[in-house]
Amino acid sequence: MRLNHNLASLNVYREYSKNLKSNSMAMKRVSSGQKINSAKDDPNNLAKSERMRMNIRGLQMANRNVQDGVSMLQSADGSLSSMNSILGRIRELSVQYGNGSNSKEDKEIIKEEISQMIASYDEAVANSEFNGVKLFDNKIKERSMQLGPDVGDSMDIEFFNLTGELKDLKNLVEKEDADFTDKALEEVDKAINKVVDVRSKYGAIVNKFEGTMSNLSEYELITQESESRVRDADIAEEMIEVARTSVLLDAGMAIMVQTNQLPQDMLKVLDNIRVK
Repeated sequence: MRLNHNLASLNVYREYSKNLKSNSMAMKRVSSGQKINSAKDDPNNLAKSERMRMNIRGLQMANRNVQDGVSMLQSADGSLSSMNSILGRIRELSVQYGNGSNSKEDKEIIKEEISQMIASYDEAVANSEFNGVKLFDNKIKERSMQLGPDVGDSMDIEFFNLTGELKDLKNLVEKEDADFTDKALEEVDKAINKVVDVRSKYGAIVNKFEGTMSNLSEYELITQESESRVRDADIAEEMIEVARTSVLLDAGMAIMVQTNQLPQDMLKVLDNIRVK
């Protein structure tokens, strides 16, 4: 019989230490809500989780970019709608000018209103901007919009120059011309066609952007769910582990008390033998 090492007590203590570590880890996971709290917990899954988190942040920013793009194009569409209304009024006035019953004074009044409408159109073009960016001048031809979290997830949005579209009509108003109505209608129809074409193109882009937003949101949700499975703790499972290891710790403590008593019991036995 060896009394130098209490192997039974050491074995119990070893198991007690393992259970104490497991209990502490389970409680840490319950309190933090995560099963990976540091790199040493699970290096491989930590790296996977971090990549997913970076991707999620990229998706969120891309979604905001697309929302800003939609807002910009909706602002442009509002301005184009105003321009269309102005051009529609100019067209009405041009047709009215061709009424053979108009007096000279009537025609001058009509031309004056057309001039005012042209000025309103030019003002609408000049004042159309979004976040300080002019939408319809000749300074910007296109802008790149990042639509996703990765390289290459971008789209160029074409900007259209609508300045000076009614320049020829303005010159026509300022002089006498027997064919004024026909020439005025020709000029205003060209402007109307261009505005309608721009509105149509921007409308198609808005539809594309709205679909992109939906896809980004869905992809973000899927990535968040995947990241949660990798990193987040199963609270019910961890609570079961806390309860299990707590029972083992209590049992281990009780057994250690008994195994620590073994050497003393052995000494008492030896002492009794010696006395006899």
